[in-house]
This record gives sequence, C-alpha cells and structure tokens, in this order.
Amino acid sequence: MRSGLDRWTVPVLSVLFVPLWSSGFIAGKIATQHMEVPTVLLWRFVIAAVAMGAVAAVTRPALPRGSAWVHLAVTALLLQIGQFSAVYTGLANGVPAGLSSLILGMAPLLVGLLTPLLLSTKLGPAPVFGLVIGACGVYVVLSDELGATVGGGIGGAVTFPVLGMLSLTAGTLYQKRFNEDTPVVTSVIVQMLTSLVVTVIAMPFFGAAWLPTDVGGWAAVGWLGVFNSAGAFALMFLLLRLRSTVHVSSLLNLVPATTALVAVPVLGEALTVQAVLGLGIALIGMYVGLGLVRRRRKRNREPEPEPVVT
Repeated sequence: MRSGLDRWTVPVLSVLFVPLWSSGFIAGKIATQHMEVPTVLLWRFVIAAVAMGAVAAVTRPALPRGSAWVHLAVTALLLQIGQFSAVYTGLANGVPAGLSSLILGMAPLLVGLLTPLLLSTKLGPAPVFGLVIGACGVYVVLSDELGATVGGGIGGAVTFPVLGMLSLTAGTLYQKRFNEDTPVVTSVIVQMLTSLVVTVIAMPFFGAAWLPTDVGGWAAVGWLGVFNSAGAFALMFLLLRLRSTVHVSSLLNLVPATTALVAVPVLGEALTVQAVLGLGIALIGMYVGLGLVRRRRKRNREPEPEPVVT
C-alpha cells in the first residue's frame, strides 16, 4: 500500500504543479489591470502567508535553525520579490502574459545546465536533450506573438520578464542548494513573511494604494495568494526534495504552452497552431528529460523470468 502511494505521489504533484504555476501569468495580468504592482505583491504575500500559516498551525513543522533563516530570506528575495516584481511590472507595462511565460520558460534550460556546475550533480545526456527540446517547444508556442510584440514596440518593458527569469533561475538553484532540509511548509511561510515585510517597507516609496479597489482585483490577488503562491511553491519545493531541479525544469517547460491554452477561455485570446504544436514539443522534451525513454527501453530489454518447473 505504501509503495503504491509513493509511486503515484510525484506524478500527481507534477500534474497539479503545471496549471497552478501557469495560472500566475493569467491572474497576474488581470491583477495588474486593476491595481499597481506593489499592491499586487502586498496582497499576494498577505494571503499566501495567512494560508500557509493555517497549514503550519495544523502541521506544526519544525522551525529553521541558525543560518537557515538567512538562506530562506535570500531565497525569498530571489524567488518572490525579484521574480514577481519584475514579471508584474512587465505585465503592467504592456508585455503580454504569453510572452512573459515564454521568457520565464527559458529558466528551466538555465537551471538544468547550471545544476551540475553549482550543485555538483551529474547531468546525463537525456536531461540536456530534454531541456533543449523543451526550450524549442517554448519558442514555438508563441513565436508569432513574439514577432508581433517586438514589432509593436514594447521596447525596454521586455527587460522586466528577463530579469524575472534570471531571478527564478537563481532562486530555484539556491532553494535546492541551501533549503533542502527545511520543512516545505516552513520554507514557504518564512519566504512569504520575509517578502511581506520587504513589500510593506517599500510601499510608501511607491505611493501605491494599500487595498484593491474592486471585486476583480480581490479575486485576482486571492488566486495569486492561495493557489499560485502558497500552493504552487509548496509543490515546487516538495518536488525539488523528492526529485531534482531537472524534474522541476522539465515541468516548467510546459508552462508557456499551458498559459497560451488557458488564455483562450480566460483572456479571450485565439488558440493558435503554434500553441498546440509547442505543447506537443514541450511534452516530448519533458518525456525525454525525465529519462522515461531510457526507463522504457530498460524495461523492454529485461528478460522474462524462467518458468519454474515443479
């Protein structure tokens, strides 16, 4: 019974992780249409901290010790403040949600390639090929939109999601390297509280409103706080612990295509051939990167047991 549960844990968590992470671009775009970026960040962190605080009250995870507090704070600055302040600023300045997810989709390739250099983890050929294939799928998803956007002249605003992508890369590697032994709930709640303190201190300098002004704004930050912050990051840290950065990177390859598909009913964007084709390529990249091809071949080559003669 236990082995069956363990066998299904990672696949189920992986299936949940992709749409939850992808939803952040959709909800982020909606939120920045209703309020300023500091307000979005403030309530994202408030709601996420409350949600994870409720979980912590029930589960009572162990507190960080010694330098773990510092490592969690650094991770918060990279994964939370750095990534989302940059991404939301880009969204608020006209960068489409799809293009933002395309640029953030380059992070898995960087994470995968930097993992053996920074984490002393051996990276075989399958993850490299998988990550490259996934990156090709990422590009195909929104190739038309990328050309139209650049032609439309959004200019320097595209720099913001690039900075967000670099923060996501650095934060993922840092989380894996220094926060591996910290309980997942503890890791998320400390990061959210750290980010909340930093945002509250910075709010007066931006002159942004402290509260969303309408139902749409509250709904968007509510989703970001509960599902995209508390939920998605808890799954991410858990998957990093159960598997590796390569596993999470392979899943992140699916985010741009998933975002494009979700944007059809939610944002009214047209479903393109590129989105469907890119999703297929990204799926192949994930399949190769996770070593499933090799495992399948190994199972097929295993000889059947000799019949026992009695």
